[in-house]
Amino acid sequence: MSRRKCIFIIVDGLGDLPIPAFDNCTPLEAARTPTLDRLAAAGVYGPIDPMGLGITPNTDSGTGMLLGMFPADAESLKRGPVEAAGARLVLRDGDVALRANFASIQPAKTGFVVTDRRAGRVRHDAVELGCAIRQLDLGDGVSAQFRNTEQHRGVLVLSGPGLSAAITATDPGEVPLPAPLPECQALEPAAGRTAEKVNLFTRMVREVLEKHPVNATRAAAGMQTANCVIVRGAGAPVSLRNVITGMGLSAALVSGCNTVRGLGRIFGFEIITDPRFTADVDTDLDAKMLAALAALRQHDLCFLHIKAPDICAHDRQPEAKRQFIERLDKAMVPLLRQDLVTALAADHSTDSNTGMHTADPVPALLHRPGSTMRVTVVKFGEKSCGEGTMPRQTSSAFLQRVLEYTL
Repeated sequence: MSRRKCIFIIVDGLGDLPIPAFDNCTPLEAARTPTLDRLAAAGVYGPIDPMGLGITPNTDSGTGMLLGMFPADAESLKRGPVEAAGARLVLRDGDVALRANFASIQPAKTGFVVTDRRAGRVRHDAVELGCAIRQLDLGDGVSAQFRNTEQHRGVLVLSGPGLSAAITATDPGEVPLPAPLPECQALEPAAGRTAEKVNLFTRMVREVLEKHPVNATRAAAGMQTANCVIVRGAGAPVSLRNVITGMGLSAALVSGCNTVRGLGRIFGFEIITDPRFTADVDTDLDAKMLAALAALRQHDLCFLHIKAPDICAHDRQPEAKRQFIERLDKAMVPLLRQDLVTALAADHSTDSNTGMHTADPVPALLHRPGSTMRVTVVKFGEKSCGEGTMPRQTSSAFLQRVLEYTL
């Protein structure tokens, strides 16, 4: 059976809440988006719940559903193994992988407090800092392997006997800062050894980073020091089923985000990356679009992941998010001339007022060339999608609808 080719754009954190400075419009609603408006008017559009009604997704879970993860597998998805796959680290049986962040901490009356979970989104300095903690011996045959991925992000892999992923995070999470630096704790007796090794890793890394010349330079310049590594999402090696590959379809993924690349590798997609493809506002949107269109010569479906709107919202910069959405809209103009099914959705909403993910539905659209114009004018956004031409549904249901449109 012959299928139409499909480009599926995942805009990380696209959904938002009303912004007072935008007359209580969201950044998407405040942005000028003639391309999105035209695709929505000629196609279908509406709200989707990434993980289900009232559930707040993370990037890995929300994106995983759009990429074709089976809903029943969502509970087994842990961030650590995903980050390891993105960094091309091969996990062996018994290894434990964790998502890691460079962070800024300060001494407190008892222990330390985290003042910035991302160390000011440390970027170029992260490479040199990462090299200083690349391989550490934690004793008792346990080693720690660290790789920085992009900006403040990284992955930690523990290898050795008697390890367990049943441990808590040392990342305080999305809470008001400063917040106490948590100690890793075992969730079951067999994980006590692993928790001890994580806490030892934290202490060893803190000693190395506190003395590092890069942090001395950053402190002298009034910048946040990346003097700690915090971790979360511990997991063992995992394999996940995928709806798309299970149907015998071929998929590619264009992304500058390590987490998303990791998901794509686990699912068996071709990963297309380039130094110009970043996980920030400086990403080359035109180059990404060209790469995605080129990938469709060999594949049935190509996912194009865009991270920057989520970054802007986490940093509470709604104006930057609005401006980036307008750039994305311009980069999508070539799609109007393609004989392709075009889908667009988000992994979750990120509130630019608070900088946190929310459980709100995200706006989505689906367009097939030759579709009859259903409405004459659409301003694509959260409010219009709430009254759109496509019923509210989960990400999994939306992906099934996308695949049906290719027939």
